[in-house]
Amino acid sequence: MRYIVRHAGIGLFAVLAGCGDTSLTQGPRCLNLNAPESQESLAVAPPARVSLFFSVDSCDGQPVAGLSADAFEVQEDGKPLSALESKRAVRAKGQRYRMASILLLDLSGSVLRTGDFSLLKDSAARYVRTVLGSRDDGQRLAILTFDGREAPEVLVGFTADQATALRGLDSLETRQCSSNADCSGFSDHRTCAGWRCVDDSTNLNGAVVKSLDVLDEALAQETAAWKEGALVVFTDGSDQAARVGTYEMLQRASKSNVRRFTVGLGGEIDETTLRALGSDGSWPVAKASNLSEAFDAVAAKVTARANRFYLLEYCSPKRSGQHTVKVVAKWNTPAGETLVGGLSRTFDATGFASGCELSE
Repeated sequence: MRYIVRHAGIGLFAVLAGCGDTSLTQGPRCLNLNAPESQESLAVAPPARVSLFFSVDSCDGQPVAGLSADAFEVQEDGKPLSALESKRAVRAKGQRYRMASILLLDLSGSVLRTGDFSLLKDSAARYVRTVLGSRDDGQRLAILTFDGREAPEVLVGFTADQATALRGLDSLETRQCSSNADCSGFSDHRTCAGWRCVDDSTNLNGAVVKSLDVLDEALAQETAAWKEGALVVFTDGSDQAARVGTYEMLQRASKSNVRRFTVGLGGEIDETTLRALGSDGSWPVAKASNLSEAFDAVAAKVTARANRFYLLEYCSPKRSGQHTVKVVAKWNTPAGETLVGGLSRTFDATGFASGCELSE
């Protein structure tokens, strides 16, 4: 559904998906407000609280994150409600939304021997702090690592706790070896690369396929009204293990609904493959000192996906009967345009009474 500011007299239609006919406009001059199909998108609670859960995107599909309660107008039966009377507020939404994401890190010998690991670890830690910076946005993050072995290792299982994820990254600095002889106890990774025992090859394709399987399983177990996944892949090379072909890996990725991002370091990466895999963003980086910028850019995109969801609550003045609530969102873009869009739902006010308060 949409409003277009430049068109006078266009009303709010009860359509919850799609921008409709945009032939009269040029570019994303409207907002899409979408609600999950489940009943969890609208709820009422005594004495007169109404809650609506929805996402906000521009009509070209860009997430609109971080809107305050002042950006929303609430109407009942076609009449705007006073902000003071309705006491509207934007609430934490973690129980209704889940973003399950995997940070997949290449720890093959080339990464560890070049001395780039410390910069990679710092950049990954910045990513973790951004993505898990708030407990109420529904983010769940897992960290997996890979080298040439058949399957990636789970460094940190899905967690919403920033400290847990950061401790996992810190654990990578534990010294495992000083020479190849120290790795004799590892049947599948016997080469000493700096301080860790690794398989010197790079099983990039296999690690991606396995990570997508893990994400699909995690999402299948989630019960939130709205859920989505994201895979963030870092590598400093291309697949060498040939356990899974590149075409097979890309086919598997194309069949997944998760958002995919790639960061490639150095001159040995296969930029074509990484661009194809990173359908939502791909960052080739020439020097490790620039990794933080790439990881920051990915983190901004992942958090914007989560923060485009809103749980808007208000106190209704109605005391009985069926009524239509409309939420209209307005966003002032960095370019100076005002984009507007809305959605409408029906609620039953039977039994509503005075005394509604929205606790902090």
